Amino acid sequence: MHEELIRIVDTNLDHMIRNALLYIIQLGTKYNIFKVLAKNPSYLDVFSEVDVANKRLLREFILTLIQLGIVEETPDKLMLNGFSYTINIPAQDYNLLLSDWALSLEEIYRMVDFAFITPEHPHILMDFDKDADFWDMRMSNSFAKMYRMLIAKLGNINEKSYVIDIGCGSVSPIDLGSYLGPEGYYLGLDYSPSMIEIAKSRIEEKSMSWVELKEIDAHIIKPVNEYDVAIMSFVLEYIKNPRIVLRKALETLKENGRLVIVEPFRDQFKYIEALEFFEKLNKEFIRFPSTSEITGIIEQEGFDAEINRYGRSALVVVKH
Repeated sequence: MHEELIRIVDTNLDHMIRNALLYIIQLGTKYNIFKVLAKNPSYLDVFSEVDVANKRLLREFILTLIQLGIVEETPDKLMLNGFSYTINIPAQDYNLLLSDWALSLEEIYRMVDFAFITPEHPHILMDFDKDADFWDMRMSNSFAKMYRMLIAKLGNINEKSYVIDIGCGSVSPIDLGSYLGPEGYYLGLDYSPSMIEIAKSRIEEKSMSWVELKEIDAHIIKPVNEYDVAIMSFVLEYIKNPRIVLRKALETLKENGRLVIVEPFRDQFKYIEALEFFEKLNKEFIRFPSTSEITGIIEQEGFDAEINRYGRSALVVVKH
């Protein structure tokens, strides 16, 4: 069963990234950025000739083009490279595609137009607290439900499990908490009070007494070595010091406990920088991690652990 879920999660992440790349190309055309870059300009030339008010975002866009290999940077100028991109969708992938994540990404694409005016534009809805409703909608789509199902499978979560969910958001507590019962325990942690408030209202409505929620920064978790499963899904990209948080996540686990991590790992998905450009409209966003970064940290911290990779977007660390 989890093999099918892995294919669904990986396939949809791949298409999110490819869609983001196509929109990067559209933005470069729409704002005459490619036309200016064709002259081999300096950064100052680009800033003066491209008619957008938010020059910081324009610089971020140019850096994204460099990371994607579309632009080459020399000490005194920028050169537009030839760029070829082919969309290849195997016939068997069509049944795996989910539709509703596209609605959220289309909203984010539209936000970029407002962000080019000013980073504080009211139509930019990417703040976890101020724009909690948008994030709740994004976390409620069918793709998010699929990766939470995958987490439950990979973590072997059952009604008696003790689970800690780091960066739980507003929807995971009700979804993952439903796998547990009164003999289990789910602790959801998130630093956004708005996300926690939405989640609490749902938990109270369902009378899920085994679910507890706390507003807390992941860096200051106090490990207690009592959990069967620790979860980190789409959260490492917002964490300033992943070493501290990964260490504390593993320290919360019992012997043979599992840390389940789900991310679009940057060493597994080509053109990930395209998606990152849009995610950076959230000021907390840093970058998606790589599998090598995570495995390197765990090995350097000296844990006796087995690291298993599932597809391109899931890691399970079993603590011995």
